[in-house]
Amino acid sequence: MNRKKIIIILCLIAVIIVAINIFNYYQYRQRPNISIPVLLYHDFVATVPDTDPNNFEYINTPESFEENVKTFLNNGYTIMSMKELDAANKGKMELPSKPIVITFDDGYYSNYEYIYPILKKYHVKASIFIVTDNIGKEIDGIKYLGWEECLEMQNSGLVEIFSHNKKHVFYNKRPVRELRDDVKESYEMIEKYLGKQDLKVFAYPYGAYTAETVRALKNNGIDFQVYDIGINYFNDFDSDFIKRMNIPCEMTGKEIIEEIYYNSHLK
Repeated sequence: MNRKKIIIILCLIAVIIVAINIFNYYQYRQRPNISIPVLLYHDFVATVPDTDPNNFEYINTPESFEENVKTFLNNGYTIMSMKELDAANKGKMELPSKPIVITFDDGYYSNYEYIYPILKKYHVKASIFIVTDNIGKEIDGIKYLGWEECLEMQNSGLVEIFSHNKKHVFYNKRPVRELRDDVKESYEMIEKYLGKQDLKVFAYPYGAYTAETVRALKNNGIDFQVYDIGINYFNDFDSDFIKRMNIPCEMTGKEIIEEIYYNSHLK
């Protein structure tokens, strides 16, 4: 191939790249400025204890969760799955005017015992981020989900199962390759028991990340990364930087909506 043809090909490639960038720029610029709150719950208890070492930040009651869901639905919110959020981000479906995504961290058995029946009752979707080394175990008196419960919930079409990694540790203090390898192994376990996962979402334990870990996971097949506190906006949605709102014990639906409204108007 002569030099002239090489120059022409390189120029065509450059034009295509510029055109793609311009298209992406205007595509995002034209998106509506819709807030996308992603809610974070953890464990659930039938009775709230008198004291809690974590100041009631990571436990809740099924009654409170059901009240939250009813309040969202009665106020016109659409409870979306992560896969639906991915489809909206790719332009394959329209984003609702008032979306909410519900997530649970760690993979507690209480999510199946108390929450799954509520999801079925109201036919709403949610995502559970599991620590794969804890599956089927009871640790310090706390019971975790087994693969059978995960498969049943996934097969209902209401629950998505994603990775919270193999271990629940501060990966920002460990070598990047350890995080990369652990995430890979966690998804190998998920796919062994639950089948191939078309969308791979990862929630960092403790929200602990570095720029290097984000880059490593993006380059190794993770579609969404979840690791910060706050609210997302559709017009500048970043699939590598998804924020959540932690819901403490017995926070009401009205209080959550007020928090969403307050944070949305800070931008």
